[in-house]
Amino acid sequence: MSEMTEEELGWIVIILLGVVVLLIYYAYIATIRKVLVSIGFTPGEAGTMIVVTIFLGWVTIPLFPYNGWWVGICIGGALIPLLICFRLLRTGRANLAESAIGIIIVAFVTYFITRAEEGVGIVADVPLAFAPAAAAGLYAVSTFWLNMDKAAPLAYVSGVVGTIVGADIFRLEEVLAFDPPSDGASLLSIGGANVFDMVYITGIIAVIIAMVVFRAKKRQEMYGFNVVVAEHRRGAEDLPYAKDMKPSDILYPQQRRGQQKGGE
Repeated sequence: MSEMTEEELGWIVIILLGVVVLLIYYAYIATIRKVLVSIGFTPGEAGTMIVVTIFLGWVTIPLFPYNGWWVGICIGGALIPLLICFRLLRTGRANLAESAIGIIIVAFVTYFITRAEEGVGIVADVPLAFAPAAAAGLYAVSTFWLNMDKAAPLAYVSGVVGTIVGADIFRLEEVLAFDPPSDGASLLSIGGANVFDMVYITGIIAVIIAMVVFRAKKRQEMYGFNVVVAEHRRGAEDLPYAKDMKPSDILYPQQRRGQQKGGE
């Protein structure tokens, strides 16, 4: 067998990297679909929104001119997430008052972890860029500790709108104060990175954080008590409070206070 040339080896590396990138992108899109379903959309609706986002998501709609700039909104990175938030609020899946509190919290966090850079726009350093999503997800979980169906929409609305308010609106004046580029490309796009924009990613990760917390809580509720029971029935030698005690053969976890065994 003849040895591969450097050019052939280079093409193999490029192909492998392309496959890895496609797999990661597919996993990300699948995650987005799962999040959309978890906040109340049908699989068909979620798939339609993803297709529209992929094919039209990079289009920016101009809104208004200012000081040589044109401010616009990206269809995929901001407009579609805002329309999703509007529907969640309109249908009552997300409460307006609770969402307003979450938006304020996330906007506050977003404002302090972002900055305006000339020639770049509004940026945030990793891992601080994930702080708004964490704030939205944890706020939603703390508000609806027992109801994932309400926590997920609240996390999404808080994350998306809070990020737009804290970064794109509160920092807009700083960006507009920079001189527009001389080549005429003076469009400022809210959510311009489409599905990879901070606005879009924050809403997705906020829901994922809520889902992870709820799953961990559910597993603890399902298996936590059973583990204790199993340890007791084996003798529980590593439990210091049980070393000198004989464990009971029967446990009564639902026995009410004051009620005695056997109806005595």
